[in-house]
Amino acid sequence: MSSGRFIVLDGLDGSGKATQSRLLAERLNAEGRPARKMDFPAYDRNFFGSLIGECLAGKRGDFVNLDPKIASTLYACDRAESAEEIRRALSNGETIVADRFTSSNQIHQGGKIEDDAERQVFLTWLDRMEHEVLRVPRPDLVLYLRVPLEVSLDLLARERSVKNEAQGGGVDTVEADMRYMEHSFSSAEMLAERNENWKAIECVWDGVIRTREEIHEDIWSILKGL
Repeated sequence: MSSGRFIVLDGLDGSGKATQSRLLAERLNAEGRPARKMDFPAYDRNFFGSLIGECLAGKRGDFVNLDPKIASTLYACDRAESAEEIRRALSNGETIVADRFTSSNQIHQGGKIEDDAERQVFLTWLDRMEHEVLRVPRPDLVLYLRVPLEVSLDLLARERSVKNEAQGGGVDTVEADMRYMEHSFSSAEMLAERNENWKAIECVWDGVIRTREEIHEDIWSILKGL
């Protein structure tokens, strides 16, 4: 039996990862290609995923601003818990479709680092920690759902303004989130340019967000060539 493929969908918040990973897994199964959708962090399935959920809910201190190496290690441990399950599925010929994986650490924790050279040093460290030390499986393909920075920033500004108004927050919170988004976008673009197994999927044309069906067809056309 031939090995399955390990496919990851990733991108900035709001890029449609959950929807597109679901559509892809459903299409693969409908076409007779056994596929399993997995979500990371595995909040309800893994020991470390549950802990990450507590951290993101604010129950374990200021997790959002934690040093990227420390935060990345927690996410990596969550993936390491699922490593054997992934390897077994692939060896049985299943395709794994993951909503986020190691690429999320690269994008979002890398987004905490402003300097490009320092970010590259971090990404090299991260790759060693995840794939060599913890032996987390390396994806065959990362589908990067690209949303232009200006669109992401506009969506973020609207979301955060409403949230801050409701909770009594200020403009500083919005501006800090926007700077982080800029650095995360820069990290994602660098990764898409430098990694052969990354393929960018354009989610916006001429300033208009494309339909989920259009985006899915672009994804499917890439997979048909594999």
